[in-house]
Amino acid sequence: MIKFFRNIRKNLLNEGKTSKYFKYAIGEIVLVVIGILIALQINNWNEQRKKAQVEIYTLVDVKSDIQENVKNLEVGIVILKEVYNKNLKIIDYYQQKIPYNESMDTLFNNFYTNWDPDFTYAAFENLKNQGVSLISNEMLRKSLITLHEVEMNILDVSELNRQDMIYENMILPIQKKYFYRSISVDSEFWPLVLSDYENMIHDPEFYSACTEIAYRQTRSIARFQEFNIKAKHVIEQIDSELENMEH
Repeated sequence: MIKFFRNIRKNLLNEGKTSKYFKYAIGEIVLVVIGILIALQINNWNEQRKKAQVEIYTLVDVKSDIQENVKNLEVGIVILKEVYNKNLKIIDYYQQKIPYNESMDTLFNNFYTNWDPDFTYAAFENLKNQGVSLISNEMLRKSLITLHEVEMNILDVSELNRQDMIYENMILPIQKKYFYRSISVDSEFWPLVLSDYENMIHDPEFYSACTEIAYRQTRSIARFQEFNIKAKHVIEQIDSELENMEH
């Protein structure tokens, strides 16, 4: 093809058609430039298509992790509601000074229970390694960052640290005074067993600990529910973005 164009230019020069030669040469240059621009455009389109595919795969993975985290907290909400109701009964025992009976043991075997969210961050960490700018939708990008680095951090770090501090300073001393761990069970978690009910049911520190536990459980339930509402909204944003990208 190049030899063909060269022969045309040579013939035009030999025939003395200088004007036509220059016009032809310019036309040839224009064609080459257009060809280069088309090639660059195709290459750019291919790169954008590859980037879009990576973004889709990443969003699908992030969505899956968020769904798992929502399920985790839904389980936590159910368990916390159960132990909260147990604590209300214990508080009532204290207020009414109910005499001990063996049916109470099931209420006391987990005197203090909280729920570790144990969130999954893998997909979002992978996104950060690639660069969060991979997410082209700015609003969605901000929602993902806020959910993972603010909302999840509050529940998985700040809240647990606060509860650990309360446990060490307030709950554990009560446990040591009035309970011991049963070693007769074949289980990872050894239940608490009452050792001094009569003194405990008259101890204001015990009552204070029970009310604090109940309060923290209601706070955790409320925060888990609030988080799940926000997380489900982010899932809706991801679904909307995926639908737009796949069409």
